[in-house]
Amino acid sequence: MSRFVNELPFFKSGSSLMEEAEDIGRDGVHFHSHQSSNDRLSRTLGHLLSRLEEANDAGNVDRHVVELSDPGGSIPFVMKFTELTYSIRTPKKLSLFPRRRSETKTLLNSISGEAREGEILAVLGASGSGKSTLIDALANRIAKGSLKGSIVLNNEPLESKLLKVISAYVMQDDLLYPMLTVEETLMFSAEFRLPRTLSKSKKQSRVQALIDQLGLRPAAKTIIGDEGHRGISGGERRRVSIGIDIIHDPIILFLDEPTSGLDSTSAFMVVKVLQRIAQSGSIVIMSIHQPSYRIITLLDRLLFLSRGQTVYSGVPAGLPLYFSEFGRPIPENENWAEFALDLIRELESTPRRILAPRWLPSLMEKA
Repeated sequence: MSRFVNELPFFKSGSSLMEEAEDIGRDGVHFHSHQSSNDRLSRTLGHLLSRLEEANDAGNVDRHVVELSDPGGSIPFVMKFTELTYSIRTPKKLSLFPRRRSETKTLLNSISGEAREGEILAVLGASGSGKSTLIDALANRIAKGSLKGSIVLNNEPLESKLLKVISAYVMQDDLLYPMLTVEETLMFSAEFRLPRTLSKSKKQSRVQALIDQLGLRPAAKTIIGDEGHRGISGGERRRVSIGIDIIHDPIILFLDEPTSGLDSTSAFMVVKVLQRIAQSGSIVIMSIHQPSYRIITLLDRLLFLSRGQTVYSGVPAGLPLYFSEFGRPIPENENWAEFALDLIRELESTPRRILAPRWLPSLMEKA
């Protein structure tokens, strides 16, 4: 059952599916579905869009309320990315030849993986590893012509126009009005991002449900605050920022280092909220710098990067065996993620002529 019922405009006759998706996006509509996986029928984006077309045949009124659920049940949403490669041209220092004044720098090199509905995919790596670049690539926030590879949702190409409709992107910086309360901030977002024809009472209901989902009920009437006005905590600010971007209940949620600058308790609470969002029927993809052991227990899939290449891709529980087979077993009571990141940094700082050909490439091959 959908968490949030949407009001959808009629499709224009003769328009393409992607054009229709763009029109829907301008009215703030989103797609969402909660379904069992008993019936392993394939759910394609074409099928979802066809459900919207059915609304066109349902009557003669201008708009319809449609719930995007499949009575027969189907597999959950799965976003797959294959061989993503992204390169840029950078100035070359001290070049005497005009044609050699720039060089190609590869930021992502054949990155593959998948993210599933109900799960959190965390992208990890040292600074400069390509974490944020990968998140931006998946969220269609980099020049498309320079990105190679494929991104599909349930085996259907994920076009940029449709991605805008079904996704949200949360940046590192919290850009909030300091004198508004948490409740007022989310209501302000609801007024702008939800369909204009949705009643105020339904928007208020969505805001109240979101406050509970974000764990912000105790702070609902507190102002955001700033340097001169006491307000909510840093962790609560981050959760409010997330709430602003998920007010329309997206299928896919991208986050660029949502725990950056937070203490361990606040960081854990933020990721706990993201787990709740994922389990309510979303795909959550985020970059994270150095998660604590408690945060690792909340993550479903890990993707470690080093210099734009994959080091490890899989479930957290697979890390000990992976590094043990590599010859560097994780010590007992050691934080798996910290151990992996420390080892990657060690390999990156080792002169290529000594260890890199032997160690780092073998890590890449195992991933």
